[in-house]
Amino acid sequence: MASPTPLELVFKHVDGLDIVMDVYIPESATAESPAPIVLWWHGGGLLQLLSPSTHRICFISADYRLAPQTRLPDILADCTDAVAFLSSPAVILSGSSAGGWLALLCGAGIGIGTQTKVQGVAALYPITDLLDAFWTTPQRPRVSYLDRAIDKAELDPFLDPKGDKVAFSALDSPRAMFYHYMVQEGIEAELVLGGTGIPPETYSVAPALRSGGYTLPPTYIVHGDIDDKVPARQSRDVVAAAPEVQYDELEGVDHLFDKNPDVKMENMYSFMHKVFNS
Repeated sequence: MASPTPLELVFKHVDGLDIVMDVYIPESATAESPAPIVLWWHGGGLLQLLSPSTHRICFISADYRLAPQTRLPDILADCTDAVAFLSSPAVILSGSSAGGWLALLCGAGIGIGTQTKVQGVAALYPITDLLDAFWTTPQRPRVSYLDRAIDKAELDPFLDPKGDKVAFSALDSPRAMFYHYMVQEGIEAELVLGGTGIPPETYSVAPALRSGGYTLPPTYIVHGDIDDKVPARQSRDVVAAAPEVQYDELEGVDHLFDKNPDVKMENMYSFMHKVFNS
């Protein structure tokens, strides 16, 4: 089945860039009976965006400026500006991997100062803590899931924090190896926070929730137990700190499992419909 054609909207202009969101509107939505919104931040598979009419949900995939040319505080500003642009009472924040982390941070207000007013969060295999040894310990000569080392020269054009700012990167771009190089070198915190003076624990989800200073709206998290690109303990830590979170840990499942067309994400959609009362 062909993917629906999205409506492309510029929701912000900054640093000479148009920051864009792709809006997938179900056919049954009307001005009198609008569809609830799932605001998605990329970081992995986008399978669930392919059929908005199946669940009568308006899916919106929003861009944000990319690190290291833009650091995490400004990335989060793009995320909160996307929510504000929508001006809707019926929004669930969602995303996978780094996108799932952004959804959790915005949903609870961690590292932002103000909790984003949304109905829920649905995070797929999210990053949740920059201090985890997975992000700080180099995996040399190569990461476990690649058959070669990534040479720094491959990514030099993208590693310069003073380089050109971007808010989009094609999946077949040389920049697509950036994530794997970051894991190989153990430099995530430097890439997203370098020069800000902000300690990485500012954006650690589980400790923030345990502190009592932050709470999540109704939240669903799903993670594969053999994920070798974001360890499942990143999600387990959040669930331990907030037991009310609905959590699915899938046995024998790796990163990006949602890109498989046979995966229907039934539990996630059930969660969404419950939150939306739809």
